[in-house]
Amino acid sequence: MMSRSFGCRVSDEYAWRGLRLLLMENEIVRVAVLLDKGADIVELRYKPRDVDFLWHSPTPLVWGQPESYSVGLAEGTFADYYEGCWQEVLPNAGRWCEWHGAHFGLHGEVWALPWECCILEDTPGAVEVELAVSCRRMPLRLTRRMRLESDKATLFMDEAVVNESPVEVAFMWGHHPAYGEPFLGPACRIYTPPCEVLVDEGVGQQSRLPPGARFRWPMGLGRDGAAVDISRICPRQARIDEMYYLFDLAEPWYAVSNEELGLSLGLAWTGSAFRCLWYWASLGGGFGWPSWGRFYTIALEPMSSYPAILTKAVEHGTELRLAPEASITERLTVSVAEVGGGIAGVDLEGVFR
Repeated sequence: MMSRSFGCRVSDEYAWRGLRLLLMENEIVRVAVLLDKGADIVELRYKPRDVDFLWHSPTPLVWGQPESYSVGLAEGTFADYYEGCWQEVLPNAGRWCEWHGAHFGLHGEVWALPWECCILEDTPGAVEVELAVSCRRMPLRLTRRMRLESDKATLFMDEAVVNESPVEVAFMWGHHPAYGEPFLGPACRIYTPPCEVLVDEGVGQQSRLPPGARFRWPMGLGRDGAAVDISRICPRQARIDEMYYLFDLAEPWYAVSNEELGLSLGLAWTGSAFRCLWYWASLGGGFGWPSWGRFYTIALEPMSSYPAILTKAVEHGTELRLAPEASITERLTVSVAEVGGGIAGVDLEGVFR
């Protein structure tokens, strides 16, 4: 149970399907974190409107039963265990690769590991926890502090990655938040600062823009020669499956606004580690595994590097590198506001402008 029934509250004594569950809330937002599976954020709820911004996969999570799948995949089991919601990605982002003798599946390894949890503050005015995990196949340790303050619709996260070895390490790092209904729909629009956009080379025919196309946000030239505004969310009937990389952002932030609901979600970060933004849209498309046309979601992912896959990021010179026993930090805030568009920015205090 929570230590109180008012103000800010926190407890790591809950469980969901046998997995440790951390709950944090204040008067406005509630956050749930699945500690035994990658510290996934599995609920991000705005309490005044009872809206959870995160997408939940139609395939329910069954954890810890790898033998239940018919055959192993080179890319690992991320998609088999993907419940939607919000994962952290380290030390590889994208499909499988081999790096200095270590093999990494889709989106690295911390999403699959149990995390440590320590409650640092538990008062009506604020709650704060520190989560931590050590990679198995790279000598990296990741810590994440999460904080809520009374009467603020903002989740504050301060993170650090430490190289615990005597050798230099190259890696990728980022976040994979996926948004869904009832918040996500055709009334939604994405806002970002001015930036460049690159279409992933691996997109198929359900991408409106061709592989490798490059353009200025948000207007690209479609396969049919018509202008395409990728800031607008298509209905499920559009059957699209797309992947973009946004880079050279003028500022490190984005917002998604539902103009009908008059409700917006914003992310801001320092940009010290997360230097680009990945944009995945599976809106009724993807007719094979794992979506089978059932997904309706977008993921807007602050990331260190592009394109996907560590070896390709190294080829393009966008990977992160840490010297022996060095560290890198990043601050990220998630905020909610009852505004329905016209967003020019979001700052690290959670203020929309």
